[in-house]
Amino acid sequence: MRSFSFWKKARALGVNTRRMSQIIIICATVITASAVCISGIIGWVGLVVPHIGRMLVGPDFRRLVPASALIGAIFLLAMDNLSRTVFPTEMPLGILTAIIGAPVFAWLLGRKKVGWL
Repeated sequence: MRSFSFWKKARALGVNTRRMSQIIIICATVITASAVCISGIIGWVGLVVPHIGRMLVGPDFRRLVPASALIGAIFLLAMDNLSRTVFPTEMPLGILTAIIGAPVFAWLLGRKKVGWL
């Protein structure tokens, strides 16, 4: 028997898959926006760090989840220490994470790395 994909099976059962895809994308966007809204200005770290972790350790979740937690904790501790020691007044953590974290993430995304080797 030939194996059908999930979308083909859904289409065979009468589901409008194009509409379902749009609904799923909208729901995922709203959930992500809500998470960032609730967690505050440094909430993007929780969205970006897993991608950096995946670039460093690969897609295996047994290694990715601890690596993401460790990378996120180290990054936020470094930014907090930097904000308390380098500047005469304590700089908000969100400003430093944006100034330093965004260019590093852009650099990581711009690398020409093929595969997970």
